[in-house]
Amino acid sequence: MRILVVNPNTSEIVEDVIGRSARRAAGVGTEIVAMRSPGGTRNIDSAYGDYMSAPHMIEAVRRRVAEEPFDAMVLAGFGNVGIYALKEVLEIPVVSISEASMAMACLLGHRFSTLTMLDQFIPYQQDIVRLYGFEAKCASVRSINVNVERAVVERESTLADLSAQVKAVVAEDKAEVVILACAGLCDYDRDLSEVSGVPVIDPVVAGVKMAESFVSMGIAHSKVRKFHSPPQPIDDYEGWRLAGE
Repeated sequence: MRILVVNPNTSEIVEDVIGRSARRAAGVGTEIVAMRSPGGTRNIDSAYGDYMSAPHMIEAVRRRVAEEPFDAMVLAGFGNVGIYALKEVLEIPVVSISEASMAMACLLGHRFSTLTMLDQFIPYQQDIVRLYGFEAKCASVRSINVNVERAVVERESTLADLSAQVKAVVAEDKAEVVILACAGLCDYDRDLSEVSGVPVIDPVVAGVKMAESFVSMGIAHSKVRKFHSPPQPIDDYEGWRLAGE
């Protein structure tokens, strides 16, 4: 089984931590291929970052899947970041780490909370919870107010901030499951589960395990209506070029 795991921003630091979490999750016989977007923003920390990064990433992924054999693709960005467009243009299973981790959280407890990075990103993620239909199961969305790349490299301070917030969502928001709602927060899950006593989900791990399940089951997203292929041939969408072309 070969799975493409995509960092939708341009940060090699974030790509590296995503790749490590993905390989930790992968089962025997699963090959993980990690890549990052060739254009867009270095950190996706706003709606602007989302919209500016998505076109570069979508087209790069579409071309790569056309050129190489992959059994599934995981979008390792905790947001929208073009997920529906990817499902339109790809036939292989496409899994969003945000949607996969929320679906998984619903099986592990009554309600979940998500922890993101910046305070200003909380409304964006509240909208994502609503978009995927999990609003009734979401106890809260909180942040540790730190830059994505800093969360990757400043592990001691980030773990301390995450630990404080995890304890707060369990005690104050009555969450029974916590989702690390940013790919930059990968690999803190086990330490935080031990500190809090509740399941803490690494979203990249959730995305990879979901993708493996779909491949093993021989199913992918429906192409009948919402994710039907674009009505125009892809080459007819004029004016698009990858960054640098």
